Amino acid sequence: MKVNSLSNALPQMNTETSNRDKTLEKIATAVELKLEDSSSRTIADMMQNQISSLSQGLMNANDGIAMLQIADGALSSLSDQTQTLNDLSVRNNSAILNSADKQALNSQFQRTLSSMQNIVNTTSYNGNPLFNNNFSISIGEGTLSASIANVSPKGLSIDNQEGINQYAQTLASAQSDVGSATNNFISSTNVLLQQITDTAAAKSQIADTDMAKQVSEFQQSNNQISAGLLAMAHQTDTMRQSMARLLG
Repeated sequence: MKVNSLSNALPQMNTETSNRDKTLEKIATAVELKLEDSSSRTIADMMQNQISSLSQGLMNANDGIAMLQIADGALSSLSDQTQTLNDLSVRNNSAILNSADKQALNSQFQRTLSSMQNIVNTTSYNGNPLFNNNFSISIGEGTLSASIANVSPKGLSIDNQEGINQYAQTLASAQSDVGSATNNFISSTNVLLQQITDTAAAKSQIADTDMAKQVSEFQQSNNQISAGLLAMAHQTDTMRQSMARLLG
């Protein structure tokens, strides 16, 4: 009878050992075994693909923000130098200046113009010129567009203060457009971040293991196996003693 009892305990021990090993595997991989079900795995894979697509869209949107920040910095510099042009133009209209004074002012005016034109010519992002250009950036299921006006200061002269003021207005309008586009990109990144968070949470419901639960289950299985091994060892010792008495 004791031999039969010991034999009957072995299948249960094997089951507990298998459960423990599977739980340990889940802890190691942090993936539920229910993903062995093909439909669950397919859904999880689709969600992961969606997360990857959203993440790429987020990176693209961040690139757009970085591009617009560069453009805004350049426009701010142009705006500051336009104020210099205006100051030089106002001073040039003074009746007390002689020709040498005016020539010096005009030389400074031209140097400022040259510096401004260099900003327009060299402002770029990843090798792409930013001014007088249109951009469309993919953010997953849609696109965002940004347009940066032609802000070349060509044609400005120290004698035409009205033209300088008009150019300043052009810069202000361009900065407003860049600011609006930047806000759109920032808003899109917030949406993308929320979508990534929600999708990752949904995927976690399907694929990710509740680690605390799995550790608890592992401990329970391990304890049952240990208890079973002790019981089997006790049974074996009892059988050995009984056989010794019978033989002795």
